[in-house]
Amino acid sequence: MLPTFNRRIRTFMNFPFASNDPLDDAERGLRQGEFFFLLQPKFALQGIRLAGFECLMRWRHPARGILEPASFISLIEDSSLATRFTELLTRRAAHMLAQWKAAGYGKLSLAINLSPSELGHADFPAQLSALLTSLGLEPARVEIELTDVVPPARLDWLVEAIHATQAIGVRVALDDFGAGFNSLTLLQQLPVDIVKFDRSLIRDVLQNNESMRVVETLVHIAQSHGKHIVMTGIETAAQFEWASTLPDVDGQGFYLGEPLREAAVQTFIADCHARILS
Repeated sequence: MLPTFNRRIRTFMNFPFASNDPLDDAERGLRQGEFFFLLQPKFALQGIRLAGFECLMRWRHPARGILEPASFISLIEDSSLATRFTELLTRRAAHMLAQWKAAGYGKLSLAINLSPSELGHADFPAQLSALLTSLGLEPARVEIELTDVVPPARLDWLVEAIHATQAIGVRVALDDFGAGFNSLTLLQQLPVDIVKFDRSLIRDVLQNNESMRVVETLVHIAQSHGKHIVMTGIETAAQFEWASTLPDVDGQGFYLGEPLREAAVQTFIADCHARILS
């Protein structure tokens, strides 16, 4: 991993922020509410039932337009703003869950993306538990997706952080499974509840029988370890039909639903429930 200073310089060099210090931009963005969520739906593929959403953070930068996390997340994680950013994520997500519960949709889940360092902050489990309790929410409705992994020497530390989060009833997911060379090792060593298959795995399954067998084998291995599976990158009807043959798998992708603005989510939820009842 690059030192913090070098990572900040890299971010600054690759992205022209409005101020001389990109952290000043991020601090202003937090203060002025420039960060917002898009929410991508997740469906239980057998029965096509809406299961929940994933929060996708965006930054409405006054000079650069809408930015995705790759443009700013490493900058924030390496700074004093990391705790405030995590609080923003968790508080906004919890209040959305509370709104859905009040509208009668209390069984939906909501996933937020955090780095291992954010998950492993000593105060994180207690603060998240207090927030959920104050809103009367079931902790199991919250999922934390690990957006990165730590070096092998720190896996024991990450395992402890995962256990501490699970102890308050919140579920933890391993994101981008299959995108790296050590995915199977992580599957065996990390006590996560959910495994999100990287979108690259589904891309070739219908054109390549070997790819299909590999993905089906990985699903079986993950489920044999007690993990729930989310298949991402479902972009076509054919991919959806194939993924639907996998037992007890959730799915995400543009074919199932594109990311939505917060204001559009409750209408989307109501429409999904109406289709089930009709």
